[in-house]
Parts: sequence; C-alpha cells; structure tokens
Amino acid sequence: MILFFRQWQGELIKLFARRRTYIGFGAFLALEIVLLIVMRLKGTESFFQRLISRQGQSFDQYYSAITLAQIILGFSVVLLGAIYLALVAGDIVAKEGEDGHYRLLLVRPISRVRLLFIKYLTCIGYTIVLVQFITWTAFLLGLALKGWGGGFFVMVPEIGLLTFYDWWPGLQHYALASLFLSLAMTTVSSIAFFLSCFPIKPAAATIGALSYFLIDRILRETGFMESYDHLLLTKHIISWARLLVQDIPWPLIIRDFTALAAVNISLFILGAAVFESRDLKS
Repeated sequence: MILFFRQWQGELIKLFARRRTYIGFGAFLALEIVLLIVMRLKGTESFFQRLISRQGQSFDQYYSAITLAQIILGFSVVLLGAIYLALVAGDIVAKEGEDGHYRLLLVRPISRVRLLFIKYLTCIGYTIVLVQFITWTAFLLGLALKGWGGGFFVMVPEIGLLTFYDWWPGLQHYALASLFLSLAMTTVSSIAFFLSCFPIKPAAATIGALSYFLIDRILRETGFMESYDHLLLTKHIISWARLLVQDIPWPLIIRDFTALAAVNISLFILGAAVFESRDLKS
C-alpha cells in the first residue's frame, strides 16, 4: 500500500510539473476577474436588482459575495471546465504512449491495470482540485468586491430554482454544491481518459471527449431528446445544482450520481481492456 501511494505521488508530481496543467487555473482566474468587472457595470447589476426586487427582497442584502461566486460557477465550470479537464485527461495516457515511455515503465513489476488506475486517480484528483480552485477563488474575489456577510440569492434556470438564504446556510449550500460539482465533472475526465487509452494522439482524445460532451449538452438544451434525456450525461451532471435547494432532494441526487459513477467505472474498465490489448513493448 505504501508503494501504491508513492507511485501515485510520483504521478501527481509528474502531472503538476507540466506547464499545460496550470492553463486551466490561469484561464479561470482571468475569466473570474473579467466576469466580476462586467458584473460591476450598471446594466448587469440592474438586471439582478430587478430580479431580486421582484421577489420582494433587498438587492443590497442578497447581491453578495456568495451570489457572485455562484453566478460565476454556474456560467463557467460545466462548459469551460470541460475543456481543461479533457486536455489533461486526454493527455495523461496517450502522451506517454506517443513518447514511448511505456516500454520503460512496464519493465518494472507493475500491472497495466494498476498503472492505469494510478493515472485515473490522478485525473480525478486534478478534477477536484481545479473545480475547488474555481469555487473558492470566485468566492474570494466576491469578498474583495462585496465584503463579508449578506444573503445568498440562487438562480438556476436548468432546474427551475430561485431561492434566498441567509449568509451561513447559503455558504454551507454553496460549499456542498461545489463538492458535488467536482464529483460530477469527473465524468468529463473519464471520457477523455477512456479515449486516451486508445492508440491515438492526445489531441484526438481531447477533441473527441469535448465533442461528445458538447453534443450531449446541445441535445439536452434543444430538447431533441426530451423523452430520452436520462441517457444524456449533462442531465445527470446538472444535478449538482440540486444541492442549492432548501429541501435537498437526496433520492434524485443519489440516482443521478449513481448513474455518473456507473459511467465512470464502465469507462475505466473499457479503457483498461483496450490498454491491455495494445502492443506497447515493440
């Protein structure tokens, strides 16, 4: 077990030693700054002021740091985050295969499944770290603009949610929702990881995963598969926002995340089967 964690540590060090790993962190930090500047414009604030006032609530009270952070999280993570997750997960297996590193790695007494599992855990870890980075940098930037305290105004049109919280309950819902968003986005990493197990270029794995994700999202938003939307991954991924509901519908959330977990496990098993069948030593 100690050897396993040392190998995982080595994989994490190797991942975070690459410059491209940090592209997502820098891009999201820049995006958050731009979005917060835009939200400071009178036209944008007026929109939220009208929206909050129509519900009979105080704009100054509920247009807070958490509200700004949640708006940024909802706008950016599911779509833009998929790009950087697919970039890393699509590269992690295919790049070493392209460079011929497996001929050296597999000289050691380690099975291919174990090697893949360590790499897959690294992708999962990167996914959680990136989403949590976005979550809390957005919150800190919101604090810099609006200060501590206030309320929490939540609006998620995809699930028909519009509600208000006090500061501490709102912060708890925000933190819990961000954790489940991290878990939901692991499915995007799993798709890219699965494609990376094939003998293809890293860019092909990344583009393939993004293409699938965008097609899935388009089909859900256009309503073409309304009767079969349970087959769309983005239908289950959006369930993270249900953690922002006052009375959290745990049965629905458990159902959706069980489906995502089943997809992740299936993709890893299929990817491992493909990787086992490849000739990597010649």
